Amino acid sequence: MQAFLALTRIAAEGGGSDPFTGLGINFVQVIAQIINFLLIMYFLNGMVIRPVLRNLEARRKRIEESLENARKADERLANVEKDYQARMAEAAAEAQKLRAEALAAAQQEAQRIRAEAQAEAERIRQQARIDAQAERNQLLADARNQIVALVIAATNKLVGDSLDANRQRALINDFFSKVPAVSFAGVQVAGAPVTVTSALPLTPEEQARVKADLEAHLGSISEIHFNVDPSILGGLTIRVGDKVIDGSVASKINALRAQLAA
Repeated sequence: MQAFLALTRIAAEGGGSDPFTGLGINFVQVIAQIINFLLIMYFLNGMVIRPVLRNLEARRKRIEESLENARKADERLANVEKDYQARMAEAAAEAQKLRAEALAAAQQEAQRIRAEAQAEAERIRQQARIDAQAERNQLLADARNQIVALVIAATNKLVGDSLDANRQRALINDFFSKVPAVSFAGVQVAGAPVTVTSALPLTPEEQARVKADLEAHLGSISEIHFNVDPSILGGLTIRVGDKVIDGSVASKINALRAQLAA
């Protein structure tokens, strides 16, 4: 303010009543220039500066929004990646569980098939043994008639016709199916199964007679089995529980052989 007053005083001293004339300044031009400047600034502010500032502000907001969107996108990507990893881990665990269950099921199925195959093989073997035994017994039964016929023929040649065919047949049948005349003292059935072994298959009538003879010595028999073992040659071997009554021809031959060797 003091500087402006000083300039005015100097201009008044040098140029009379118009202080700007003394300074060489055209007041009208100055005012015009100032107005022009203000108009230019107004138009610049309204048409350039403000639009530029608005554009800059809008760009700043867009940049901030872009950065925010990028941050959110990163978060979503991280969440997606985390969810993906979790789902992959869950899928891997489920796949492992399914593999384990499938393996266990396959092993159980294999064991079942193996067990069924073994059972079937055992059944076939058992049936084969039964069939073979039945066939052997049938062959022995067929051979028995031939043996009886041969023995009858040989006896007739040796002793003549003093023994009729029925008597000879009865003697031969007794040879193969007669209960041994031994002591059964101390032998009790007491519910134990009885097993009778003969050299040739016994007919149903012979089996019934053997059971009746044994019951006469042992009492009532609830369970009796008949086996065939050609190696005993003749006679019967009777097992009651853990006791064995050996009336076979083979045991008699062995006993005779031992006596002769003594």
